[in-house]
Amino acid sequence: MPGALGTPPKIIHAEPPDFSQLALPYDLYSDNDLAHRIIYVEASRGCPFTCEFCLSSLDIPVRQVPLEKILVELQRLLGRGLKQFKFVDRTFNLNVSFSKTILEFFLAHYQPGHFFHFEMIPDRLPESLREVIAKFPPGALQFEVGIQTFNPEVAALISRRQDYDKLVDNFHFLRRETGVHIHADLIAGLPGETVESFAAGFDRLIALGPQEIQIGILKRLRGTPIVRHDAEWQMIYNPHPPYEILQNKLIDFATMQRLRRFARYWDLVGNSGNFIESTPLIWAGFGVPPSGGKETPEPAEAGTPNGSPFATFLRFSDWLHARTNRTDGIALMRLMELLFEFLTAELHLDLKPVAETLWRDYRRGGRHDKPGFLKPFLSEEKIVPRQKTKTTLPKRQARHLV
Repeated sequence: MPGALGTPPKIIHAEPPDFSQLALPYDLYSDNDLAHRIIYVEASRGCPFTCEFCLSSLDIPVRQVPLEKILVELQRLLGRGLKQFKFVDRTFNLNVSFSKTILEFFLAHYQPGHFFHFEMIPDRLPESLREVIAKFPPGALQFEVGIQTFNPEVAALISRRQDYDKLVDNFHFLRRETGVHIHADLIAGLPGETVESFAAGFDRLIALGPQEIQIGILKRLRGTPIVRHDAEWQMIYNPHPPYEILQNKLIDFATMQRLRRFARYWDLVGNSGNFIESTPLIWAGFGVPPSGGKETPEPAEAGTPNGSPFATFLRFSDWLHARTNRTDGIALMRLMELLFEFLTAELHLDLKPVAETLWRDYRRGGRHDKPGFLKPFLSEEKIVPRQKTKTTLPKRQARHLV
């Protein structure tokens, strides 16, 4: 209600607009936009789930653009030369028939260099969708899948519904039978999640073999019901954007800072595509399949040497921060040298095999100059420059094409 002086309310509630009545904005993109910018498109809005940390949980019901209308717009964008489409739908595969039709449309119009990004529900890939997905060439599809936690008790606490058996089966299908690039999300700092529980989830995800694991730090987005846990779980957030959690009942401030550094270093090393073969050496001997095997390792206690992927990468993270005292601005050559030092001096791996592995990763980007710190451990045969694979895929995703 307006205040005493007739001031309007801060929030004016309105019904969600009918998509069929909206004019889609894609003609407003200029040719320069299409050539040089990430182009976002959407076929639906809203989310049927009620995950308490997410603003999309407040956007119910799901509304779709009329199928004929979105296909016309996609055809226009293709005709204008757009090759990379990033869909912002929160649950693209919610309506299987709808999403299948769009995927079939892109498959029918596919040309080399096309790239399509979708946010997918990880436990919802029925056979009808699988058949279409498997037909795309490697690197053409990227699925962002929000797992957030593998702890069912934590998932229930934040009102997140997830069938883990179906999720695992879908990961095995995507890694073994398709060329889909999987970008999987985990969140650190959820109420009820201990470091050991988060470590177990990270290790389980490593065993499933996604190309990238995005580790997010829980944020208290204003308006989301995650605040109902503040008192019971002693959730303390940064009062300034992006409102990340600082500590809670189970994870103190110092440990949360370690997890924040872990996330940053994982992005530099594990996700970047610069260390495809070298990253698994950090947990060498642990026996985790490199590309989505069935085995799910038992988590080791955090901080133990040569234990789980989480434990050993946390050890690397702590060591790297002690050596550099920074989480950004580390040049690739310097990062590679530090990784070589950690693997050989800290984990005592054999010098020559580690050097050869780093050298293969380095050359994968089309480089052929031998780094000085590797030269003593590499053979002297003549180097034939390795040519970069020509691709118009995004650079980060292209690096993961082995």
